[in-house]
Amino acid sequence: MAITKELTVAASVGLHARPAAEFVKLAQEFIGSVTIEHKGNQVDGKSMIGILKLAIKQGESFSLKLDGENEEQFMENFENIINNDD
Repeated sequence: MAITKELTVAASVGLHARPAAEFVKLAQEFIGSVTIEHKGNQVDGKSMIGILKLAIKQGESFSLKLDGENEEQFMENFENIINNDD
C-alpha cells in the first residue's frame, strides 16, 4: 500500500548536490517506486537528474510517495535526509 507525505527541505543548499545524492542512494535501496512531486512536476526519486531538475530550495515543500516494501521505515529515512542541514 502506497504512502504519501509532504516534506519541507531544511538543508541550506536545498535538495541539491549532496542531499540529492544521499536521497537517490536511499531510493535505489528501496524495493518499489519513489515519486517526488513539486510544483506540478513529477519525477522518479531514483533519478539524480530528475531531482536536480526540480530545483527544490530550502524551505520549499514537496510530496514524496513510496509504493513498495518497508515504506514507513524508508519514509523516516528520507525525512532524516531532508531535515539534515550539515
